[in-house]
Amino acid sequence: MLSRNAEDDGRLDRLGEKGTFQGAALPAEEKEPLPKGLETLEVTMKLAKSLLLGTVAGLAAAAGAQAADLPMRKAAPVEYVRVCSVHGAGFFYIPGSDTCIKIGGRVRAEYRYLEPTGSWGTTSTLRVSPDGRVFSVPSSVFNPGRRSDATGFRARGRINVDARTATEWGTLRAFVQVDVTADTGNYRGIGRNGVGPAGDDTSVALDKAFIQWAGITAGRISSFFDFYATALNFGSGYMASLGSDNGSVNVLAYTATFGNGFSATIGFEDRSAVVRPVVVGAADVNVLAGQRMPSIVGNIRVDQGWGSAQLSGVVQQLNTSVPNTDGGRIDTEYGYAIQAGVRFNLPMLAAGDALWLQAAYADGAVGRLGLGATTAFAGLAGTAVDGAIVDGNIKRTKGWGVTAALLHYWTPSVRQAVFGNYTAVDYSGRVIDAYSDGGVATLNDFKIWTVGTNVIWSPVQAFDIGVEVLYQKLDPKGRVGLPTGVSKSSVDIWEARIRFQRDF
Repeated sequence: MLSRNAEDDGRLDRLGEKGTFQGAALPAEEKEPLPKGLETLEVTMKLAKSLLLGTVAGLAAAAGAQAADLPMRKAAPVEYVRVCSVHGAGFFYIPGSDTCIKIGGRVRAEYRYLEPTGSWGTTSTLRVSPDGRVFSVPSSVFNPGRRSDATGFRARGRINVDARTATEWGTLRAFVQVDVTADTGNYRGIGRNGVGPAGDDTSVALDKAFIQWAGITAGRISSFFDFYATALNFGSGYMASLGSDNGSVNVLAYTATFGNGFSATIGFEDRSAVVRPVVVGAADVNVLAGQRMPSIVGNIRVDQGWGSAQLSGVVQQLNTSVPNTDGGRIDTEYGYAIQAGVRFNLPMLAAGDALWLQAAYADGAVGRLGLGATTAFAGLAGTAVDGAIVDGNIKRTKGWGVTAALLHYWTPSVRQAVFGNYTAVDYSGRVIDAYSDGGVATLNDFKIWTVGTNVIWSPVQAFDIGVEVLYQKLDPKGRVGLPTGVSKSSVDIWEARIRFQRDF
C-alpha cells in the first residue's frame, strides 16, 4: 500500500514539474514529516487529482480523433447588401434579386392656431320637390364660436417604399406611401364646428400606391392635372388650397417622352375626390348621380435646366338623379378645366431659388381650382359646386384662379416661401335667383384672396423647423346667407402654424 502511494507521489511530482499544478514543492530535506493520518489523506487527494486529469485528457484525445474522422462542411457564402447607384442615392439591391429598393419615411409634428367666431342661429336650406319646385326649409345651426377649438395638434408618421427593376422595356417601378395621422383640436372637423372639445381622431391613409412601366402609370398618384406651386406651403385642412391641388387620385395613364425633357400624358382619373356635387340649394344636398365615365385628363410638359412648364386639361361628367319638371331624366352635362403653369429656377439669386406662376379656368369643374364643396369658410359662405339644377337642367358653374409663389434661400439652411392666390366663382343669374330666400342667396358669386409666408430652418440634413402665417378673405358679391340667419359682405380668417419634420 505504501509503495503504491510512493509511486503515485512520484507521478504527481512529475506532473507538477510540467506546470500542471501551481507552486513549487519544497526540497525533500526541508519537508516536515506529517502525522500518519494526514500523510494518507494527502496521498489520496493527489491520486484523485491524477485520475481526474487523466480522464479529461483521454476524453479530449478521443474527441479530437473522432472529429478528424468526420467530413468537413464548407460554410455557405454570406451575401452582403449591395448599393444600387443606378436609380439614385439610397437604393440597394434586394439580396438574391436584381430589384433595387429604397425605404424612407417622415415624422411630422404640427401645431395650429385659428380663432373661431360665430353663434347660434337659423338658416334656410333650399330643396326641390319632385315637380321641380324650389322651396325653403328653416333649420338651426351653430357657426363656430366659443364652443370650438382655437388650437389644434397633429402628429403624422409616413412610410414609403420605392422598388425599381431594369427591364428591356425600361424601369419597372412600384411605389407605396402610407400616412398615419392623429389629430386633436381644430384639426378635427367636429373640433372646429362648435361641438366642444373632442378626443383624438386617428386615421390611416394610402396616399400613394402605383406601378410605372413602359410609360404606363396605374394606381394612386397625384393628379396629372396639377402643377406643384402648392408644395411650398404647409398645406391646410381648413383654408382653401393655393391653386389646383387635388391630392392623390386613382388613375390609369400613359406618358410618352420625346427627349430633351418633353413629355405628354393622357389618362383616366376617378372623379370622386375632385367633382363637386350638383346641388339643390346647399352643398350638403348631393344629387350627383353615379359615375358613368371617369374624368379624362391630359397634359404636355417640359422639364429642363431653366425650370418646368405644363399645360393641362380635364373633361368630367356631371349627371344627376333628380327628375326634371316633366318627371324625366335630367340630361348629362360635361364640365372642363384648363391650366397653365411654369417654374423658373433662379440660381442667380441663390441655390435652390425658384418662382412659380400658374393660372386655371373651369366651367363645370371648379373643384379643379383647389376649392372644396365649400370653401375654407365652411358654414360662413362661399359654396363652390360644379353645377346647380334650375328648371330641370344642370347649370354649370364657372371659375378661374391665378397663383404665384417664390422660394428663396437666405442661407443654405434657412429658406422662405411667399405665396398668394386669387380665385373667383361665378354662378349664372338664373342660379342666384333660384337659390335665394328672402333676398339672401344660398348660392352666390364670390372671390377668395389668399396670401401667406413661411420660414423654414434646417439645422441638420432632412430636419425642418418652420413657422407659417396665412391670411384669407372671402368677398361675396351681394348678400350671402350665414348660418346665423343674417348676411355679411366679407369674412376674414387668420391662421398660424408651427411644424417640426424629420425625413429619412
